[in-house]
Amino acid sequence: MAKPKSNNEKLFDTYIRDKKIVVADASNASRAGLARAMSNMGAQTQFMTLANTYEVARDAIAKHKPNIVICDFEIGGGRGLDLLQQQRKENPDSKNSLFVLVTGNSSQSAVAQAAEEDVDTFLLKPYTIEVLRQSIMKAVLAKIQPSEYMKTINEGKAKLFEEGKPEDAIALFKKARTLDKKPALAFFYLGQAEEIKKALDLAEGDYQQGLSYNKIHYKCMVGLFEMLMGQKKYAKAYDVVKKISRYFPANPQRLASVLRLAIMTGAYEDIERYYQAFTGIDQRDEMLVKYVCAALVVCGKYYLKNSHNARALELFEKAGITAGGRTKILREIITTLLQAELPAEAEKYLKRFPSANQSEADFLVCEFMVHSAISPPAMSVDRGRKILAQGISDPDLYKGLAKVYLQTNLKDAASSLLDKGKELWPNLAKDFEALLPEKK
Repeated sequence: MAKPKSNNEKLFDTYIRDKKIVVADASNASRAGLARAMSNMGAQTQFMTLANTYEVARDAIAKHKPNIVICDFEIGGGRGLDLLQQQRKENPDSKNSLFVLVTGNSSQSAVAQAAEEDVDTFLLKPYTIEVLRQSIMKAVLAKIQPSEYMKTINEGKAKLFEEGKPEDAIALFKKARTLDKKPALAFFYLGQAEEIKKALDLAEGDYQQGLSYNKIHYKCMVGLFEMLMGQKKYAKAYDVVKKISRYFPANPQRLASVLRLAIMTGAYEDIERYYQAFTGIDQRDEMLVKYVCAALVVCGKYYLKNSHNARALELFEKAGITAGGRTKILREIITTLLQAELPAEAEKYLKRFPSANQSEADFLVCEFMVHSAISPPAMSVDRGRKILAQGISDPDLYKGLAKVYLQTNLKDAASSLLDKGKELWPNLAKDFEALLPEKK
C-alpha cells in the first residue's frame, strides 16, 4: 500500500501539474534526465520543452512563456543567467514562476546564491534525483508558503512600492533583518527605502551591510552602484560595477556604463576584458557599439602615448572591425594614427569605408589627410582644392590644406584659408592661428 502523501507533497502536486517548463542543457543525458525527473514529479510532458543551445532556449521561452526554467550555468552560445532575464520578461509573475540554475562548481553556485530572489534554487553537479526533487519542491513550497523572513520582506515591499509608505517599510525591513542568518536581501530593500527618503549615507551603509553577508549579492551591488552613479562618485561606482561585470552576465546598458567609467577613471587595462564581454552579446544597440569603439580608440591612444604601438594597433583593429563601416569611428582612428605619424597604418582604414560613403565628406577628408602625409605636397594641393570645389567645408580639410600650402610656399593662400577657418569655426580659432605663417 502506497504511503499517503504529506500536505506539502499535495501542494507541490497541485502546483506542478499544469506548469509549462523549459529544460535547457547542452548535454543530451543531463537534459533527458532532468525532463524524466520532472515528469516523475508530476509535470506533464506535453507542457515540457527541451533545449540544447542558448538560442533554442531563448526562443522557447519567448514562445511558450514557461512557468519553470531549469538551465545549466553555461549553455551553448550563452549563460543561464541571461535566460533568467528572458523568463522574467515573458513571465513577470514571480509568485508563479520558478528559475532553477544547474551549476558545475562552487564558484558558479556562489553566483547563483548571490542572485537572491531571482534564482529560486540551484543544483550543484553531480546531483541525485532525490536532491533534485527536494530542491525543486523546497523552492516551490517557498513560493506557496514563504518563510516569515520573506513574508516580512514582501510586506515591506508592498508598503514601499505600492502604498508609498517608506517609514512603515523600513520598520518591516528592520524586522526582517532579525529573521534570517544572512539577511542581505532585507538590507537591500532597507537601502532602497532609505534612498527614497534621500538618506543616502544610510542607504550606502545598508547596501554595504548586505554585502558583508554575501560579498557579491547582486541586488546590493546594483543598488550601491546606481546610488553612487547618481552621486557622481565615479571611482567608487567603477569599483562596484567592475565586480558586477566579473560575476554576472553583461547587458548592453551596464556594459556601456562600465566602459564609460573605465575611461573616466583611467582603467585602460580593463578595456580589453570588457571588449570580450561585448563580443558575447547578441543584441548590440547603436549606443553600445559606439561606446565600445570609443573605449577601444581611447585605450589605443593611451598605449600610443606610452609607446606601446603594437598593442595600440591591435585595439584600433578591433575598433575598426566593430565599427562595421561607421564612418565617424573610422575617421577618429585615421586621425589618431596620423597624429601619431603612422600614415601607412592609417591608410589601411580607408578601405573599411563602405563604397556608398566614399563620396561623402568623412571619406574624402580622411583620404586627403592620409595622402597629404605620404604624397608630394604639390599633389596634395590639387587634391585638396578639388574637394573644396565640391562644397565640402570641414576644419580638418582647411587645416590640412593650409599646411600643404605652406609646404609649397603658398603663404597667402594658407593665410586666406586659415582666416576663413576662424570665421567658420570660431571655437577652433586657436588651432587655425597656430598655423598662420606669422605665428611660425
